[in-house]
Amino acid sequence: MFKDYDKYLSASLKVYLFVLIIIFILKLVGLDYFGLDVNNAIMNKLSKAISTTHWGDLYNFIILYIQLYFMLCLSTKRKRLYKEALIETFILFIAQIILNKVFSMNNIYPIISIIWLILFPMMVNRKFSKRPFIVVLLVTIYQPISMFIRSIGINNNYNNFIVDSLLNIDQLLVLAISYNLSFMKGGINLCGVVVEVQSSLQMKKNFSNLLKKLQENYSNFKKFNKQEKATIIIFIILSTFWNIFTLVVVLLIGKLNDTLIECIFIISSFWLSKKVFGKPFHLKSMLQCFVLSNITYYVLNRITTPLGISILIPIMLGVGLSYITSKLVKKTYKPLYKGMPKEDFESTITKVADKGSTKYNICYDFFIEKQNAIYLAYKYKYTEAGIRKITSRINDSIKALNK
Repeated sequence: MFKDYDKYLSASLKVYLFVLIIIFILKLVGLDYFGLDVNNAIMNKLSKAISTTHWGDLYNFIILYIQLYFMLCLSTKRKRLYKEALIETFILFIAQIILNKVFSMNNIYPIISIIWLILFPMMVNRKFSKRPFIVVLLVTIYQPISMFIRSIGINNNYNNFIVDSLLNIDQLLVLAISYNLSFMKGGINLCGVVVEVQSSLQMKKNFSNLLKKLQENYSNFKKFNKQEKATIIIFIILSTFWNIFTLVVVLLIGKLNDTLIECIFIISSFWLSKKVFGKPFHLKSMLQCFVLSNITYYVLNRITTPLGISILIPIMLGVGLSYITSKLVKKTYKPLYKGMPKEDFESTITKVADKGSTKYNICYDFFIEKQNAIYLAYKYKYTEAGIRKITSRINDSIKALNK
């Protein structure tokens, strides 16, 4: 079920970045609903316990080590740099103590740390690279944006331990996701993060296909008689009201659990990521779906963290729901046939043959281009029987997927 969890991580990161942009815009127009929960009871107890002991430095060292490990791996495009990250952490940690506690030079440490975060990866790789600049730049941009949307100003008199700990939750999750994605196959590697980039040409094509599909549906609708049209309209109206009712009930569950905003984030993340994973699982009746969905959202609302703790965790829960429900759907693959849509051909044949391979090209010419076996035998230097055998075996492999 989780063999392609890179899609889950990628979708979670994309939805999170999209949500950050929306929150940033809302913050600019004066809507402030996403501040940190600096009065969180657990964090305050932890802060009090650490402040009365000597564990504070160890805690800060561990968090710094985790951050630097992910950043170092992203900057060098190398995995498992545990020792190197430990050395980098010791140097920065000692520099912080000397500058802040001995010389009281708090303003110099950030500059020194940025320079060191750029130079150290180059020393590890023993060559000049732009990657450390890009990684540090992205992290440096992310931090003030996160502080801005979380309503944390430079001069706020908050408990630094609580603020830093809460801000670190999402940052560490983003770094961990980026680390995992950067070492997975597929996608386009950008700044150490695997991002599935869709070109403007492809977006235009998708939009064109959507308009074409709407036109086809409207053309088909006009062919129906008055009774059939009335039935379709009534069905659409009733379905719309039912979906609205279901949404209201789910939001009411969130309200009763005092997680209304978190519930909205979970639902939005679910809908935003549906296209990535495909059609979600549905039960046989609407009533069964209604009961199961409400139970599911109730559980998610109970286990999610408040937005004052993390924005990313509710998003990951919503995307995870979309991912898991799509995996419960038993996919069926139709055998290849002449004149089949190109999209169906691509999604089917890539399950049994690599794109660009000879088998793929032969099937493409045979089923999509509708070229005859005699011509393909001459083109690919096979016999006519060999061409037909290849197309037949490909269809046999596709049928085997449905068993």
